[in-house]
Amino acid sequence: NSAGRRPLEPSADIVVGLGWGDEGKGATVDALVAFTKADRVVRFNGGQQAAHNVIANGVHHTFASFGSGSLAGAPTYVSKYCTVDPIAIVNEWFALRDKCVNPKLYVDTECLVTTEIHIAANLTRNSATNHGTTGTGFGETVYYALEHDALRVKHLSSIDAIMEHLVDLRDFYFGLGLIQWIPNLYDRAVDLYKSLFFFFFVSSDDLTAELQTGHTVFEGAQGFVLDENFGFNPHTTWSTTTPANARKLLRDAGVDNVRAIGCLRTYATRHGNGPLPLEGSLPMMPEELHNGSHGVQGAFRVAPHDMDIVNWAIDMTGVDSLAVSHYDVFNGLYTS
Repeated sequence: NSAGRRPLEPSADIVVGLGWGDEGKGATVDALVAFTKADRVVRFNGGQQAAHNVIANGVHHTFASFGSGSLAGAPTYVSKYCTVDPIAIVNEWFALRDKCVNPKLYVDTECLVTTEIHIAANLTRNSATNHGTTGTGFGETVYYALEHDALRVKHLSSIDAIMEHLVDLRDFYFGLGLIQWIPNLYDRAVDLYKSLFFFFFVSSDDLTAELQTGHTVFEGAQGFVLDENFGFNPHTTWSTTTPANARKLLRDAGVDNVRAIGCLRTYATRHGNGPLPLEGSLPMMPEELHNGSHGVQGAFRVAPHDMDIVNWAIDMTGVDSLAVSHYDVFNGLYTS
């Protein structure tokens, strides 16, 4: 465990972003797992819309469904507060195996499941609203579940249950005019069923028991300024991006040796539409190896930090320390 921790006591680090995403959460999680020899990484918000870039020992991977501690050997637990896209899980599993990584993924049976129907509706809706999207169906998955008996991981062990949910989902979104009619859903149901070979079912009680031993790194998705409650609507996410969900899981497990770490770059970033104070004030456009302006997310934008927003994010998330990345981008940068 990290310095100052009692080795016989369960402990945890919570990693959250303090901006609009792309703050270095993945790299921070990877470093913490390697340093503390963490027993597991737990995802506690968001879903497959994450894009956390990690480079370790010359291997690069963009983590979405799996935790960013996978290259360092830590298994991933996806808590009930997250969504999962089973097809995306399968694709990422193969991508990691091609990099000689043997990833292990444990998913809470209560997690909402994203399907290609959610993704299609997501893209259609955003083309009308232009509020911003990753195009992965995350928001539609949460939206549909607010008033419907939605597809969850626990249903994936039955093709009949999957079919029942897919039919209801198709009919709902077709009625809204957000998707085209899909005449045969059976093949899609079979693909969802087959995804079970790539991860393990767990209950919330199973995760609670896991947290009561060893060290856990909690990996947040997106950033505080995109939070569903605190962000600048309508350019927000359908997710609680503060440490609140992680802290609830830890309280349930009786773990109180906890440190929260807020992530920032040395400059602010955001994808697509929405406010970005001080945009255009940087002396240069930093080189971006893994963030582009292509795709449905829209342009990758940068700015100096608005320190009022940074201080607000720190206050509202209650982080204990900061992890600041990209310190080498600007020559002559000093901190005090």
